[in-house]
Amino acid sequence: MSLQPAPGLWDTFWAEHASPSNLFHRLLWLVRFLFSSAYARKMAQFVGPLPSASLLEIGCGSARTLHYLEKRLHARQCLAFDLSPQAVRLTHTISPHFQVAVANALRLPLPNDSVDVSFSIGLIEHFSRETAREMMREKVRVTCPGGVVAVMVPWKNSVYNLIVRRAFGKAWPFGEEYPFRRGELTIMMNQLGLDDVTMFVIYGSTLLGVARKPK
Repeated sequence: MSLQPAPGLWDTFWAEHASPSNLFHRLLWLVRFLFSSAYARKMAQFVGPLPSASLLEIGCGSARTLHYLEKRLHARQCLAFDLSPQAVRLTHTISPHFQVAVANALRLPLPNDSVDVSFSIGLIEHFSRETAREMMREKVRVTCPGGVVAVMVPWKNSVYNLIVRRAFGKAWPFGEEYPFRRGELTIMMNQLGLDDVTMFVIYGSTLLGVARKPK
């Protein structure tokens, strides 16, 4: 069993995902907007008033969650990083004012304490738990004291994970995934020294964990 995505998987996925000729991906695109809006709403509620915020999405894909969060927080700066050049090109096309870059989630090209909010959506579950933890640690590193760190992962106990995802079998379009239980993700975030760790279940299928970096 692979503990990281196959090379080229996400370049292929994002090229197909942005294509208007693929009906499955067009439907998936619409669903992505629904979920991204919900993630942004919950994060914004947790963050609260934050004048002139700087936001970072890691493993941004199409950066739709960043798009909605920017509007809710009236952010001054939006950074979007992904290891897939295709994803970065897509984000630049649909959100040209975002600062986008090809970057490794384990070695972010940012100094310590440089953004107010950092988050990833559907990223760390594609890797071993050790690698996932290091990605989270890097996210904490670049977040300002008092800032917010968030992560979305598939919920292991959801009907979606137990039935829908398994029904696709090898045709599942998102590669290998290793979903999280709520308690496991809570423990991971606590062990990274984060405060006020809070879990949201989004549409009965995914976990959104949010927390604050101590001041």
